[in-house]
Amino acid sequence: MAMSIQNNSPVPFWEVAPSLIREPYREAEQAVPVAVIGSPGSEVRFESLHPEIARVENGVLRFGATPGATVIVAEAIHGEVVSSRRYIQVDVEKPKTAAVLDWRPSGYVELLPDGTWHFYYFSGWYDASGSNIRVTGELASEVTLDRGYLLRFDVWGEIESVDGHYFDQLELYVDGWFMRSFNPTYDMNGAPLQPYPVPRRTETIDLSQFTGGSVTLRFLWDTGDGLYQKFDGWFVQNIELIPIGS
Repeated sequence: MAMSIQNNSPVPFWEVAPSLIREPYREAEQAVPVAVIGSPGSEVRFESLHPEIARVENGVLRFGATPGATVIVAEAIHGEVVSSRRYIQVDVEKPKTAAVLDWRPSGYVELLPDGTWHFYYFSGWYDASGSNIRVTGELASEVTLDRGYLLRFDVWGEIESVDGHYFDQLELYVDGWFMRSFNPTYDMNGAPLQPYPVPRRTETIDLSQFTGGSVTLRFLWDTGDGLYQKFDGWFVQNIELIPIGS
């Protein structure tokens, strides 16, 4: 469309304002008046490369209903000849993919029929003390944190009573950052065949420090040695991401 310019001042330049719009996608159209500054010497015509993203109508820039980026060309027209051009850049930032968890188990980790993740011991054979081999496992999910989230889940288990603080560990990492250990914080000094039950509890981890990035969440399981393995291991259930402020 064209906008007629009434300006008798001999200004040796002209510009359009705004010349840059960068806004998040809000699913609603926004309207901003367009001003022609200076003296192009004739009418100015506006053409958008992607009018569904942004366009100028009757001197008003309309954008925001559709995400994406485009350029609006403002052309000063003398007769049918374009004498000069100016540009309006519009970037309606596309929404980032919402955080979705897609867990991948490896090692001694299995998914039970009820949706519980089980971090288990080797059970092919045992010696008299209930010992066999050291095992490890990992439950990992890459996720894009488009906003602040809390990671919430239930965890419980049954591990050795001898040195349950140092062995049979289940820990949570975000990329390489240690976040939490779920083992008891003291040394129980129990008998080799005596299980140590870890009561079921709900854990909440604040992931807001990683907002805006893609990270890998990892539950790491490591018995540390092959001693005293005749127990149930760890269980994790109801893993979910809770948007902060929801």
